[in-house]
Amino acid sequence: KVPNPSSVTLRLVNCLYVQKGFTIRDDYLDLLKHSFHSAIDLEDFENNSAEVVEKINVWVEKQTRKRIRDLLSTNEVTKDTRLILVNCIYFKGEWVDRFQQNSTDKNADFHGIDGTTSKIELMFQKTNFNYAENKDLQIQIAHLPYKNMDSSGVFIFTIVLPHEGVNLNEIEGKLMSNTKLMHDVLSFDNANSIELSLYLPKFKMETKYELGEMMISLGMKDAFDEKKANFKGIIGTIKDENRIAITK
Repeated sequence: KVPNPSSVTLRLVNCLYVQKGFTIRDDYLDLLKHSFHSAIDLEDFENNSAEVVEKINVWVEKQTRKRIRDLLSTNEVTKDTRLILVNCIYFKGEWVDRFQQNSTDKNADFHGIDGTTSKIELMFQKTNFNYAENKDLQIQIAHLPYKNMDSSGVFIFTIVLPHEGVNLNEIEGKLMSNTKLMHDVLSFDNANSIELSLYLPKFKMETKYELGEMMISLGMKDAFDEKKANFKGIIGTIKDENRIAITK
């Protein structure tokens, strides 16, 4: 956690929930504790799955200052569950240049990529920001800094605005598949400090991913096959009563 509460708060916490009586290698537990600062909690998934789900959800809600609630549902934890690894990242920052409330349009039009128009609250300010354009992607880029009173690092919010008529999904695809292009967009190397009339919608985004499909596509196949899965680095010798596999 960044110590200065008036600038930026950044929390990264981990917790491993393990079925009681399930044997985990000591060196693996030491790795979690010392390298990943993870807490270890023994729970009874077999007989008290609903209580465990509630406990995990309360912990996540507390760590994220109530931003993430009901992370798990009871049908996601079964009597066969042996390990649940929870990772939380919480970030809260204050703009270097704050948006003034009296400059916010509370009934502005927002045009979505699907052609629909919705009403939103649209913030505005006119000041100097680091700004760049990428002609290949046909986008405008603005970097909005957060306040940070110590030397722990610099936090920047980068906005990418496609030119009118340019498909946002195509831009996202190009950025995700090309790390150099992503670096160029996030870098200040091609940016100049200029005065901008900046409009920024108030927004909230939520999404869920099935990481299993992504990991399989990246080549991590055996871990999702009960017959081929090998987690000896976690549980030591594999026995029928001590077997582990990732199902999703």
